[in-house]
Amino acid sequence: MDILPILTSIVVGYFMGNLMASYLVASWVMGYDIRKHGTGNAGGSNSFMLMGWKNGLIVGIVDNLKAFIAVYIIRILYSGHPDLPLLMIIAGSMAVIGHIFPFFMNFKGGKGVACFMGMCLGIDGMIGLYIILIITALTIITDYVALASIIGYIAFPILVAFWPDIFFNEPGMTYNIYVVCLALLVSTIGIWKHRNNISNMLAKKETGLRSVIIKHSK
Repeated sequence: MDILPILTSIVVGYFMGNLMASYLVASWVMGYDIRKHGTGNAGGSNSFMLMGWKNGLIVGIVDNLKAFIAVYIIRILYSGHPDLPLLMIIAGSMAVIGHIFPFFMNFKGGKGVACFMGMCLGIDGMIGLYIILIITALTIITDYVALASIIGYIAFPILVAFWPDIFFNEPGMTYNIYVVCLALLVSTIGIWKHRNNISNMLAKKETGLRSVIIKHSK
């Protein structure tokens, strides 16, 4: 396979992932570095807890869009390419990794959940929508965004390993070791970024979504 499409996918994905909406919104609206407040996470959940649902929603949408756009750019550039599914997942994965480890923020970013959902939307709209609905439903049921996010990360490599034809909307597509390895890498990093949430949930100290909503509704 030609190296140029791979490099293009890596660069486009990582660059888009570095556009940190939480940092910019917190700087403009609140006048501080979001990494020094709340959970210290530069992502949608911390934005929601610190700045309210409106600013949190803006951050979540932008984080979602940047991965979606990264995947869609590659879809357009390499339409018809025999390895398009691999190139799309490279771009999407690098957007998630770029969000988690942004270069211009000394590699201290967010947890990549909204980016992950945007990547799935970019690869296939219907599957992406299902994943967003499942994560949203699990968040409402369990009251924990982190738990729902972890389950989403766990499901990701399973989907691309056993049902790649459905996930990529490519009839006849079979198991691809490179795609699965990328999915495992992204999921492992995403779950690792939730290690403090896991410890808090086990200790029953994790902040629930309902308590955050009540706090900002007063």
